[in-house]
Amino acid sequence: MLILDEPTTALNNEEIDRLFDILRRLRDGGTSFIFISHKMPEIFAISDRYTVLRNGEFIAQGRVADTDAETLARLMVGPTYTSKDVYRRRELGGEALSLERLSGPGFHDVSLSVRRGEILALTGLQGSGSSELMQAVFGALPLESGRVSVAGKALAGRGIHAAMRAGIAMLPANRKENSVVPDMSILENTYLAEHTLSGRQPHIARRAEQKRYDALKEMLSIKAASSADAVLSLSGGNQQKVFLARWLNTGGDILLLDNPTQGIDVGSKAEIYQLILALAEAGKTILINTLEIGEIQKVADRCAVFYDGRLIKLLPHEAIDEHTVMMYSTNAVETMEA
Repeated sequence: MLILDEPTTALNNEEIDRLFDILRRLRDGGTSFIFISHKMPEIFAISDRYTVLRNGEFIAQGRVADTDAETLARLMVGPTYTSKDVYRRRELGGEALSLERLSGPGFHDVSLSVRRGEILALTGLQGSGSSELMQAVFGALPLESGRVSVAGKALAGRGIHAAMRAGIAMLPANRKENSVVPDMSILENTYLAEHTLSGRQPHIARRAEQKRYDALKEMLSIKAASSADAVLSLSGGNQQKVFLARWLNTGGDILLLDNPTQGIDVGSKAEIYQLILALAEAGKTILINTLEIGEIQKVADRCAVFYDGRLIKLLPHEAIDEHTVMMYSTNAVETMEA
């Protein structure tokens, strides 16, 4: 008997297929599995039976062949679940972020203009360069050429601190490797980034930090008993909200969200989608990098599709669907035209 807890979180599609081939061979040899996942395609691809738990309580069980994805999602989330598209069109402001012919490790000659209050999704196959571009805009990867401008002004200097001073914040992919500071409390994890900007102050004003945390906790609906608890005591979805609070705490107006719903349950995903839309309506400019087309349809005003390190197509919201995005992500359109 093997218990697998979210085993595909850090894997690309090819690696997931390889893992599932191994699991099927082991199953055919007599090994049993408890497979914990929030990803519907995985549940239907690999599982024979399901058991749904919610808030620590048993909800339902049955044969996977006798149910469907929407029924399972409704059981997992409860009465607040809705399958409706959450996207809301809104008035956009002037140019907030300009990328002019950026090249760096994994991407080449990328130009983009993003407006205030806009949500722009970046997508492509694993390794297409979209994540690397986002990291380079934030200063976590070097730029070989090109210019980044915020509100019409060229970014002064290179590196993460320069980006943060210009009002750019980034929620990185894989929170376990790039966001969690396990020895710190929830409160400390929340104010960590802001103190990079206000680090000249010799002391941490704990009462002021607690007040800011309380406001962010209410805004993001973070489910935590005490801000003094360890951040690892929270569920994956609530951890991700804490890390989003960390970057909102810096006051940044441009949010770079790299795979923000990776490894979290469908209920927390829905809350994060609503939050992204609310932040955009409040004037934040948001870039979200994701491989999930359904996610893009729920939040994005436009979708930038990458292939082999290059931006090859910008799609408006009404043109975003799985077939179209995959045609450009795999460069099938150019192949067919040739």
